[in-house]
Amino acid sequence: MARWFKQIRIVVIAVAAFVLLVTVLPQVASGIGLGGLANRLDATITCSGSSGSSSTCCSGSSGSSGSSGSSGCNSGPGTVSGSVSVTGAPAGFNPGVLGGLACRFVSANQPLCTYPQFGFSGFGNYSLSLDPGTWVVYGFYENYYFSGLFLGAPHVVSVGSGDNIALPVTVPFAKPASVDVTIGVTGLPTGVTVNSTSVVLCPAGVPYDGVVLSNNCLQSGSGNFPPSPTPGVFTISNLPAGQWSAYPGYCTLYGCVVNPKVSKSVITVAGRTARVHLSTPYLVPPNGQLNTTVSVSGAPAGFNDLVGFIACQTTPNYSSCFSGGGGSATNSVILGDGIWTVSGFYVVAPFGNYVTGPAQNILIQGGQTTSLVLDVPYQVLGAASGTIKITGIPGNVHPTSYSISACPAGRGNPLNFFSCVYEYSSSGSYSYGAADTKRLGRSAHRGTLPKAAGVKINTFDLTTLTPGLWDIQVSYQTQFGYFSPQNDTIVNVTSGKTTTTTAKVPYVQPTFGIVKGTLAVVNLAGPTNTSVRACSSDPSAGTCTNEVDSYVFGAGPYQLQLTPGTWWVQGVAYNYSGPTVRTIVTTPKLFSVTDGSQAKANFTIIGP
Repeated sequence: MARWFKQIRIVVIAVAAFVLLVTVLPQVASGIGLGGLANRLDATITCSGSSGSSSTCCSGSSGSSGSSGSSGCNSGPGTVSGSVSVTGAPAGFNPGVLGGLACRFVSANQPLCTYPQFGFSGFGNYSLSLDPGTWVVYGFYENYYFSGLFLGAPHVVSVGSGDNIALPVTVPFAKPASVDVTIGVTGLPTGVTVNSTSVVLCPAGVPYDGVVLSNNCLQSGSGNFPPSPTPGVFTISNLPAGQWSAYPGYCTLYGCVVNPKVSKSVITVAGRTARVHLSTPYLVPPNGQLNTTVSVSGAPAGFNDLVGFIACQTTPNYSSCFSGGGGSATNSVILGDGIWTVSGFYVVAPFGNYVTGPAQNILIQGGQTTSLVLDVPYQVLGAASGTIKITGIPGNVHPTSYSISACPAGRGNPLNFFSCVYEYSSSGSYSYGAADTKRLGRSAHRGTLPKAAGVKINTFDLTTLTPGLWDIQVSYQTQFGYFSPQNDTIVNVTSGKTTTTTAKVPYVQPTFGIVKGTLAVVNLAGPTNTSVRACSSDPSAGTCTNEVDSYVFGAGPYQLQLTPGTWWVQGVAYNYSGPTVRTIVTTPKLFSVTDGSQAKANFTIIGP
């Protein structure tokens, strides 16, 4: 099947002050039916049983649940499953997709519904989880993913809550049909060319609204790479016989559109090729193009840092951001309609800071190209260093690592987050080592150092900061976990100088306590799973209430995080060396847990 490519953009959620930046993807294939795939995945989700609920079942019924006496989900779905096979196929035939699908029963002569529920075949069997009611079940196959559904005979099935109904289904083989498609676009603006065309084919009676692609519709086109010399002409193959409605679409440099208001009927015949000619007027796309040229003014001789640009569009719920560059001073990006905040940047080697220039607000309009010249004044950097202090920390709680984030503050630039710098410290591990003041920026604390280095883990040294105010925030880790107090330390960085400060953060009282220690195993041979568990009632009677487990997988240390209250803790082993599983437990120990409490207990499991 021919592939159709579609211009898309990635929307990124901004959480607090952290925003992940991505570049615009150039032409991403949607001919494989990404929209249809999402619909099919959604269609496999059924309502969970909730007796007494008045919510509508998620099977997509049109006002009727299909079961007597209830308009909502009953206590739970039933299952229809069985073998599925293709009959009468030539030797070696192997369909790309095989399975069963189901639609709510409406009438004796109903067509295939718009949004069937799918059960895909595994080793020649399918399974459908269906809400109680009457359903029509079909076997189906596709020669390739999203190339058109070949259906077997319909089977009307009454499904009750918890039913397990066996229903083998077959699909008769049929020679695939093809459609030769020709698409024209009228009224193209000067300078705009059609890069590729596409068509949406929907079974007769299933309309396309231009937004949601039904599960039994398909989309294909001329978007091959390299580009076709005749983008308005292509062929769709591997179709089942039937009557279809064809909707024209096309792509330009501004993106892709499909016109749901223009369609033609086309009839496919098994083993034959039909033809359809479609024409659509030019539609103003929802995207425009931004061209940027970035320069760094005042840079010293030999300056060769990476340059680029960032563009962000912020709404109350999210921020959509794109960055481009990677060394090229001239870049292009496709952006959606609306106001965008744009700034140039350069990256301080070795990747310690993004220095941004003045931010500009621009209007992007669909189908139009906007060009922007961006200047980034060169900055003589300064540094911020010092120590970290956790105020109010108990004497028996010990920090094991710190995380530092420093972001520009108080400059009125909505893109300040892009220049944030991060450092990490710990007592020495595979991921992070003790602070190394010889390294810069984001890599300042990476790599393990010997203790002889004499650098404490509660120090920081940020050496790639632009002049001005910086907001330093500290997170830390203890035996209770990772904590991020909402506390800021503001430092004023001066060009060519180091500003020293103490970053103070308040201790965060944990909302749980811990019980930790070691588990030993003696005289126990054969496969064994071990753990230490906590119960909110005495497990000696055979019941562990509100069980919390720390899995050890043999002998070794464990740690339990427990909410305040009374807990019984014991070691547990499951031994699989005999014909039955043997469960061996230690005598439980009683603990009273409060917020921030610590207790220690060792357990030994002794085999028979």
